[in-house]
Amino acid sequence: MGRDRFDELVQAFLAERRIAIWGVEGTKGDPGAWVAGRFRRQGVEVVAVNPAFGQDPTPERAPSLTRVEPPVRAVLVYVDRPRAAAAVDDCVAARTPLVWLHDALSPGAAVAPHIERLQAAGSAVIAGLCPLLFLSATDPAHACLRWILRLTGKEKRVRQQTA
Repeated sequence: MGRDRFDELVQAFLAERRIAIWGVEGTKGDPGAWVAGRFRRQGVEVVAVNPAFGQDPTPERAPSLTRVEPPVRAVLVYVDRPRAAAAVDDCVAARTPLVWLHDALSPGAAVAPHIERLQAAGSAVIAGLCPLLFLSATDPAHACLRWILRLTGKEKRVRQQTA
């Protein structure tokens, strides 16, 4: 498959050396914390963002993107659909240039109203899938998942809606 807007945005996201992941819970077994760990092992500084961190903010944890200093240029929205609107509102308030709306096997944040809101605010949007599918050292589970998403056509649909 040739290089398209989707590939450009994925490469731009993965080239960032400092990102935020909106929705990390910081609890034992939290998949968001696992994703943050994968990025950290790749040498990426990760700021975990969750409104629950309001009582315990640190340079690595913040209750809002608007409280992250210096601001990040890329955010992974890693929440389920019911919490996605709050994450999108926070991305808009922080004027985040690049937002990845996670949505792989389960219904995630990548729905048309969120995509349109971010784009109207000037953000470039990767609308679906998971950045771990594209890391240089993909784990076996994500390698299999990428194959499944290609087989079912989801990767192609995400590429087509990333304009």
